[in-house]
Amino acid sequence: MSTKSIVISQDLCGVGQVSMGVALPLVAGLGLTPYVLPTALLSSHTGGLGANTYLDLSSEMPGILKHWQQLQLNPDGIYLGYLGQGAADQWERWLPKFQSHLVLIDPVMGDDGKRYKGFDSQYVATMQQLAQRATVLTPNVTEAQLLLDEPLTAPTDPKTVSALARRLYTQFNSAVVITGVPYHNQVAVIGVDAQGGSLALAQPKEPGHYFGTGDLFAAALASALLKGQTLRQAAAIAMIAARIAIKATLATNTNPKYGLNLTGVVSAISKELP
Repeated sequence: MSTKSIVISQDLCGVGQVSMGVALPLVAGLGLTPYVLPTALLSSHTGGLGANTYLDLSSEMPGILKHWQQLQLNPDGIYLGYLGQGAADQWERWLPKFQSHLVLIDPVMGDDGKRYKGFDSQYVATMQQLAQRATVLTPNVTEAQLLLDEPLTAPTDPKTVSALARRLYTQFNSAVVITGVPYHNQVAVIGVDAQGGSLALAQPKEPGHYFGTGDLFAAALASALLKGQTLRQAAAIAMIAARIAIKATLATNTNPKYGLNLTGVVSAISKELP
Protein backbone atom coordinates (compact mmCIF):
# COMPACT_ATOMS: atom_id res chain seq x y z
CA MET A 1 0.00 0.00 0.00
CA SER A 2 1.46 3.39 -1.02
CA THR A 3 2.12 6.05 1.58
CA LYS A 4 -0.78 8.49 1.94
CA SER A 5 -0.11 12.23 1.98
CA ILE A 6 -1.86 15.05 3.80
CA VAL A 7 -1.73 18.84 3.76
CA ILE A 8 -1.63 20.35 7.25
CA SER A 9 -2.50 24.04 7.32
CA GLN A 10 -2.70 25.86 10.64
CA ASP A 11 -0.60 28.15 12.83
CA LEU A 12 2.90 27.36 14.11
CA CYS A 13 3.80 28.40 17.66
CA GLY A 14 7.44 28.69 18.69
CA VAL A 15 6.56 27.87 22.31
CA GLY A 16 3.71 25.56 23.26
CA GLN A 17 3.07 22.07 21.92
CA VAL A 18 -0.12 22.96 20.05
CA SER A 19 -1.42 23.33 16.48
CA MET A 20 1.26 22.48 13.90
CA GLY A 21 3.63 21.50 16.72
CA VAL A 22 1.25 18.65 17.60
CA ALA A 23 -0.03 17.69 14.16
CA LEU A 24 3.25 17.44 12.26
CA PRO A 25 5.11 14.97 14.53
CA LEU A 26 2.00 12.82 14.88
CA VAL A 27 1.26 12.61 11.16
CA ALA A 28 4.90 11.98 10.25
CA GLY A 29 5.32 9.46 13.07
CA LEU A 30 2.36 7.47 11.78
CA GLY A 31 4.00 7.07 8.39
CA LEU A 32 2.00 9.61 6.40
CA THR A 33 3.67 12.18 4.16
CA PRO A 34 2.91 15.70 5.45
CA TYR A 35 2.78 18.79 3.26
CA VAL A 36 2.99 21.70 5.68
CA LEU A 37 1.45 25.11 5.08
CA PRO A 38 1.62 27.37 8.19
CA THR A 39 -0.98 30.14 8.32
CA ALA A 40 0.78 32.25 10.97
CA LEU A 41 3.94 32.24 13.08
CA LEU A 42 3.50 32.98 16.78
CA SER A 43 6.17 33.29 19.46
CA SER A 44 3.85 31.22 21.67
CA HIS A 45 0.22 30.20 21.74
CA THR A 46 -2.29 32.68 23.14
CA GLY A 47 -3.30 30.78 26.27
CA GLY A 48 -1.60 32.57 29.13
CA LEU A 49 2.04 32.79 28.07
CA GLY A 50 2.13 36.56 27.91
CA ALA A 51 2.13 38.98 25.00
CA ASN A 52 2.93 36.74 22.05
CA THR A 53 4.06 37.96 18.66
CA TYR A 54 1.95 37.14 15.60
CA LEU A 55 3.09 37.10 11.98
CA ASP A 56 0.35 36.51 9.39
CA LEU A 57 1.72 34.23 6.66
CA SER A 58 -1.33 34.27 4.41
CA SER A 59 0.40 36.48 1.82
CA GLU A 60 2.90 33.64 1.22
CA MET A 61 0.23 31.03 0.62
CA PRO A 62 -0.54 31.70 -3.08
CA GLY A 63 3.11 31.34 -4.08
CA ILE A 64 3.47 28.14 -2.06
CA LEU A 65 0.29 26.64 -3.45
CA LYS A 66 1.24 27.57 -7.03
CA HIS A 67 4.58 25.83 -6.53
CA TRP A 68 2.80 22.78 -5.20
CA GLN A 69 0.65 22.75 -8.32
CA GLN A 70 3.80 22.83 -10.45
CA LEU A 71 5.04 19.83 -8.47
CA GLN A 72 1.72 18.13 -9.30
CA LEU A 73 1.13 17.23 -5.68
CA ASN A 74 -2.11 15.35 -5.21
CA PRO A 75 -2.56 14.98 -1.46
CA ASP A 76 -4.89 12.26 -0.26
CA GLY A 77 -6.12 14.47 2.54
CA ILE A 78 -6.26 18.08 3.71
CA TYR A 79 -6.50 19.08 7.38
CA LEU A 80 -7.29 22.72 8.10
CA GLY A 81 -7.02 23.98 11.67
CA TYR A 82 -6.61 27.55 12.92
CA LEU A 83 -6.50 29.84 9.89
CA GLY A 84 -7.23 33.51 10.57
CA GLN A 85 -9.08 35.68 8.05
CA GLY A 86 -6.29 36.00 5.49
CA ALA A 87 -5.56 32.27 5.35
CA ALA A 88 -9.26 31.40 5.37
CA ASP A 89 -9.77 33.66 2.34
CA GLN A 90 -6.86 31.94 0.59
CA TRP A 91 -8.21 28.47 1.29
CA GLU A 92 -11.67 29.51 0.09
CA ARG A 93 -10.03 30.25 -3.28
CA TRP A 94 -7.62 27.32 -3.37
CA LEU A 95 -9.51 24.43 -1.80
CA PRO A 96 -11.64 23.79 -4.94
CA LYS A 97 -8.39 23.20 -6.88
CA PHE A 98 -7.64 20.07 -4.84
CA GLN A 99 -9.28 16.70 -5.45
CA SER A 100 -8.47 15.18 -2.04
CA HIS A 101 -10.95 12.56 -0.88
CA LEU A 102 -10.54 13.66 2.76
CA VAL A 103 -10.99 17.32 3.72
CA LEU A 104 -11.07 17.60 7.50
CA ILE A 105 -11.84 21.09 8.78
CA ASP A 106 -11.51 21.96 12.45
CA PRO A 107 -13.36 25.31 12.38
CA VAL A 108 -11.50 27.07 15.20
CA MET A 109 -13.67 30.07 16.16
CA GLY A 110 -14.67 29.90 19.82
CA ASP A 111 -15.56 27.85 22.89
CA ASP A 112 -17.73 27.93 26.02
CA GLY A 113 -20.46 29.90 24.26
CA LYS A 114 -18.17 32.73 23.05
CA ARG A 115 -16.24 33.61 19.91
CA TYR A 116 -12.50 33.88 20.34
CA LYS A 117 -11.08 37.40 20.41
CA GLY A 118 -10.51 38.75 16.93
CA PHE A 119 -13.04 36.52 15.16
CA ASP A 120 -15.92 38.56 13.76
CA SER A 121 -19.04 37.70 11.77
CA GLN A 122 -17.08 37.95 8.51
CA TYR A 123 -14.74 35.20 9.69
CA VAL A 124 -17.69 33.02 10.67
CA ALA A 125 -19.19 33.53 7.20
CA THR A 126 -15.89 32.54 5.56
CA MET A 127 -15.70 29.39 7.67
CA GLN A 128 -19.28 28.55 6.71
CA GLN A 129 -18.24 28.73 3.06
CA LEU A 130 -15.16 26.58 3.66
CA ALA A 131 -17.22 24.04 5.58
CA GLN A 132 -19.28 23.42 2.44
CA ARG A 133 -16.20 21.64 1.02
CA ALA A 134 -15.43 19.54 4.10
CA THR A 135 -15.86 15.79 4.17
CA VAL A 136 -15.40 15.83 7.96
CA LEU A 137 -16.07 18.68 10.40
CA THR A 138 -14.70 18.62 13.96
CA PRO A 139 -16.17 21.64 15.78
CA ASN A 140 -16.76 21.98 19.48
CA VAL A 141 -20.33 22.85 20.50
CA THR A 142 -19.81 26.62 20.20
CA GLU A 143 -18.25 26.28 16.74
CA ALA A 144 -21.08 24.00 15.63
CA GLN A 145 -23.60 26.66 16.60
CA LEU A 146 -21.57 29.37 14.85
CA LEU A 147 -21.52 27.31 11.64
CA LEU A 148 -25.31 27.04 11.83
CA ASP A 149 -25.93 30.69 12.86
CA GLU A 150 -27.61 29.46 16.03
CA PRO A 151 -27.58 31.16 19.45
CA LEU A 152 -24.48 30.30 21.49
CA THR A 153 -26.09 28.36 24.31
CA ALA A 154 -23.26 25.81 24.87
CA PRO A 155 -25.54 22.77 25.53
CA THR A 156 -24.06 19.68 27.16
CA ASP A 157 -27.03 17.32 27.07
CA PRO A 158 -26.05 14.47 24.70
CA LYS A 159 -29.45 14.43 22.96
CA THR A 160 -29.26 18.17 22.28
CA VAL A 161 -25.68 17.89 20.98
CA SER A 162 -26.63 14.89 18.84
CA ALA A 163 -29.42 16.93 17.25
CA LEU A 164 -26.92 19.75 16.66
CA ALA A 165 -24.58 17.31 14.90
CA ARG A 166 -27.46 16.08 12.78
CA ARG A 167 -28.27 19.65 11.66
CA LEU A 168 -24.63 20.17 10.69
CA TYR A 169 -24.60 16.92 8.75
CA THR A 170 -27.73 17.97 6.86
CA GLN A 171 -26.59 21.52 6.10
CA PHE A 172 -23.00 20.77 5.08
CA ASN A 173 -23.40 17.25 3.70
CA SER A 174 -20.34 16.07 5.64
CA ALA A 175 -19.49 13.73 8.47
CA VAL A 176 -19.47 15.55 11.83
CA VAL A 177 -17.65 14.95 15.10
CA ILE A 178 -18.51 17.46 17.83
CA THR A 179 -15.66 17.40 20.33
CA GLY A 180 -15.16 18.16 24.00
CA VAL A 181 -18.73 17.52 25.16
CA PRO A 182 -18.81 17.27 28.98
CA TYR A 183 -20.88 14.36 30.24
CA HIS A 184 -20.89 13.73 34.01
CA ASN A 185 -17.23 12.96 34.83
CA GLN A 186 -16.46 12.12 31.22
CA VAL A 187 -15.71 13.93 27.99
CA ALA A 188 -17.55 12.82 24.88
CA VAL A 189 -17.50 13.19 21.12
CA ILE A 190 -20.85 13.08 19.37
CA GLY A 191 -21.45 13.02 15.65
CA VAL A 192 -22.79 11.62 12.42
CA ASP A 193 -20.83 9.57 9.88
CA ALA A 194 -20.97 10.03 6.10
CA GLN A 195 -23.82 7.52 5.81
CA GLY A 196 -25.92 9.28 8.43
CA GLY A 197 -25.16 6.89 11.29
CA SER A 198 -24.96 8.30 14.79
CA LEU A 199 -21.69 8.35 16.73
CA ALA A 200 -21.19 8.81 20.48
CA LEU A 201 -18.04 7.92 22.44
CA ALA A 202 -16.92 8.97 25.92
CA GLN A 203 -13.93 8.50 28.19
CA PRO A 204 -13.00 9.70 31.70
CA LYS A 205 -12.12 13.37 31.95
CA GLU A 206 -8.74 14.15 33.48
CA PRO A 207 -8.43 17.16 35.80
CA GLY A 208 -7.25 20.45 34.36
CA HIS A 209 -7.13 22.14 30.97
CA TYR A 210 -4.65 21.07 28.30
CA PHE A 211 -3.76 23.23 25.33
CA GLY A 212 -3.45 21.37 22.04
CA THR A 213 -5.84 18.54 22.84
CA GLY A 214 -8.24 19.47 20.03
CA ASP A 215 -5.35 19.80 17.59
CA LEU A 216 -4.08 16.35 18.55
CA PHE A 217 -7.57 14.85 18.25
CA ALA A 218 -8.12 16.28 14.77
CA ALA A 219 -4.67 15.22 13.52
CA ALA A 220 -5.13 11.69 14.87
CA LEU A 221 -8.63 11.48 13.41
CA ALA A 222 -7.41 12.56 9.97
CA SER A 223 -4.48 10.13 10.11
CA ALA A 224 -6.67 7.19 11.09
CA LEU A 225 -9.21 7.98 8.37
CA LEU A 226 -6.44 8.07 5.75
CA LYS A 227 -5.30 4.68 7.01
CA GLY A 228 -8.71 3.20 6.25
CA GLN A 229 -10.50 3.39 9.58
CA THR A 230 -14.19 4.14 9.86
CA LEU A 231 -15.20 7.42 11.50
CA ARG A 232 -16.11 5.58 14.71
CA GLN A 233 -12.80 3.70 14.76
CA ALA A 234 -10.85 6.88 13.95
CA ALA A 235 -12.64 8.87 16.66
CA ALA A 236 -11.90 6.16 19.22
CA ILE A 237 -8.21 6.19 18.24
CA ALA A 238 -8.09 9.98 18.43
CA MET A 239 -9.59 9.89 21.92
CA ILE A 240 -6.94 7.39 22.97
CA ALA A 241 -4.25 9.70 21.61
CA ALA A 242 -5.59 12.66 23.60
CA ARG A 243 -5.86 10.68 26.82
CA ILE A 244 -2.33 9.24 26.53
CA ALA A 245 -0.91 12.73 25.96
CA ILE A 246 -2.80 14.18 28.92
CA LYS A 247 -1.69 11.33 31.19
CA ALA A 248 1.94 11.78 30.06
CA THR A 249 1.66 15.51 30.78
CA LEU A 250 0.36 14.76 34.27
CA ALA A 251 2.94 12.02 34.94
CA THR A 252 5.90 14.20 34.00
CA ASN A 253 4.60 17.29 35.78
CA THR A 254 4.79 19.16 32.48
CA ASN A 255 3.25 22.62 32.80
CA PRO A 256 0.06 22.28 30.71
CA LYS A 257 0.49 25.88 29.54
CA TYR A 258 3.29 24.57 27.35
CA GLY A 259 1.05 22.03 25.66
CA LEU A 260 0.90 18.27 25.65
CA ASN A 261 3.60 15.70 26.31
CA LEU A 262 3.40 13.42 23.27
CA THR A 263 5.58 10.65 24.71
CA GLY A 264 4.08 7.29 23.80
CA VAL A 265 1.26 8.62 21.62
CA VAL A 266 2.61 7.47 18.25
CA SER A 267 3.65 4.02 19.45
CA ALA A 268 0.32 3.46 21.20
CA ILE A 269 -1.99 4.39 18.36
CA SER A 270 0.25 2.78 15.73
CA LYS A 271 -0.86 -0.51 17.27
CA GLU A 272 -4.46 0.39 16.43
CA LEU A 273 -3.71 1.16 12.77
CA PRO A 274 -2.84 -1.05 9.76
